[in-house]
Amino acid sequence: MSPNRREVAVLGSGAFIPGYAGLAGWIAGERSAEHEAPRAEIVPLRQRRRASRLSKALADAFAEALADSSLEPSAVASVFGAAIGEATTMVGLLDQMWGDAAMLSPMRFATSVHNAASGLISIATDNRGFTTAIGADFDTPAMALLEGIGLVLARNESVIVCCGDEPPPQDLVPEGAGWGLLSAAIVLGPVAQAPAGAPRLSDLAIPSDPPNGQAVDPRASRSMSGMSEADPETALALARNPNIGLLDLVVAIRDGWQGLLRLDRGAGRGFSIRIGAAA
Repeated sequence: MSPNRREVAVLGSGAFIPGYAGLAGWIAGERSAEHEAPRAEIVPLRQRRRASRLSKALADAFAEALADSSLEPSAVASVFGAAIGEATTMVGLLDQMWGDAAMLSPMRFATSVHNAASGLISIATDNRGFTTAIGADFDTPAMALLEGIGLVLARNESVIVCCGDEPPPQDLVPEGAGWGLLSAAIVLGPVAQAPAGAPRLSDLAIPSDPPNGQAVDPRASRSMSGMSEADPETALALARNPNIGLLDLVVAIRDGWQGLLRLDRGAGRGFSIRIGAAA
């Protein structure tokens, strides 16, 4: 499979990392006690009460990226990615199914499916655009971006790609292989409709046919800059999250970095994408 050499423009970005006020707070390294838990203010209170922590974190990243892009929330397409999705809710339902005589909650089931955040946020924003949910283990960021880029090029419309995972339930992954909560979002749009100077993405490549050049390791200079020394345990937990590659990407773009960026930290298959300046 050949790399996708057609460009899309970056119109906005956002993130939720516990203890930081969005992507800007994370990049600045400014801790915020008010942001330890996701707020999901874009979601009406009634639905927010039923939402999982993951859905709320995805809603926060989505809302920041949407605000950064100034797009119309009722029309923008969206792609949501998660490696394990709403596994905590799902495992809780399975425990209840096999251990309790009580009836299972239809409402809890509705929030246990992989596209729970997609439905929640679409309803909250009165969105009538295309939306989908993807899971691809540690290649989730790459596959979500591939879907998003395809939508931009095929439909000539903007799309928000939003990925995240919460810590996995106990015993779902091997001991010592868990991760911390994070979510990140990026807004992609047609180059012809992008503002002047908007960064470009291209060359989303699969390992069997990589583009020229070597994908760089972002750990030293971007997403975890300064954190490894200040809070090594938190830095390690975040770095193991299957969606760390999307956070690496949005931080690199905010920093004005250009080049070929790997979309995982070594646990995936090595997909990469090229960040470039507007022509």
